Amino acid sequence: MLKWNQLHQQLETMANRHSQLAAKFQSFAKFVEQQVTDSAFHIKGISASLHLEQGYFTTTFADRTLRFTFSSVLSESGSLVGTVTCSLMKDFPEKSLVPVGEFTFTGSGKTNLNNPEDGDPIIIDADIPALYLGLHFIYEGLSK
Repeated sequence: MLKWNQLHQQLETMANRHSQLAAKFQSFAKFVEQQVTDSAFHIKGISASLHLEQGYFTTTFADRTLRFTFSSVLSESGSLVGTVTCSLMKDFPEKSLVPVGEFTFTGSGKTNLNNPEDGDPIIIDADIPALYLGLHFIYEGLSK
């Protein structure tokens, strides 16, 4: 167990870190939404809806709605990391969320997913990498 002062200090640090991670997720969501709904975007039929105050956003493609949900979790190293969980929203026969995949990211925006081109970690809060992540999970959702 942590001592009283350590507990307060850690929780204060975690609150700040959570806010930093939430801001990274919000940037990710906005990049995905802006790009897939742009009239010049070459892939037609993708829509996105932001619900950032509730910690998620959705995309819809080929009659499949995916929910990208943000949370934060304490890593093995003791630091807070962001987690994005992608789930397929099903309405029939009852409402449910079917797991599609998830990834984690650090305060600097580096995810635990690597770019297949160069092997570098994908960054969550840059326009093209964010779009790549969004499209990757949209594609994965087609198999569910």
